Amino acid sequence: MSDLRITELTIDADLSLPSDLTEASVISLALHVLQEEGAEGEWTLGFRFVDDAEMQRMHLAYMGLDSPTDIMTFPLDDDWSFDDAAGVEGGVEADQELAAGGFEHRAADQAGDDGWDTARELHFLVVHGLLHLLEWDDLQEGARDVMLARQRELLASWPDAAW
Repeated sequence: MSDLRITELTIDADLSLPSDLTEASVISLALHVLQEEGAEGEWTLGFRFVDDAEMQRMHLAYMGLDSPTDIMTFPLDDDWSFDDAAGVEGGVEADQELAAGGFEHRAADQAGDDGWDTARELHFLVVHGLLHLLEWDDLQEGARDVMLARQRELLASWPDAAW
């Protein structure tokens, strides 16, 4: 068994979250994903759930894209860059911005696309963000489909899933 620990996990929400999305569920899911992906070390994770307008503002500010998105991942390690994702084997500090909320928000809308509820979609997005921290890339041709398939596998194999 690897030396893997989540030393700190915070969840901050600018809007109400589904009752099935709890600190315990996110810790359990994060540990599952990190273990399945062979990660090691100490991890500090923060999740901030915001509305579409804030996501669009951040997408423009950090990525130069004036459109909403469903998740943005920001490693907090000063040595990290998009060209060289340092610190993955030894653990990483990260902050993830996730869009969530009612029917007017992306996560709720996207949940219907896959036939599941908003809580499961948000857990799915947590997996997506973690995979980005583990150097998964969804920008190359075909890579997005591979990444989404891995997300579904990880979510389906999560033993603590409430669905």
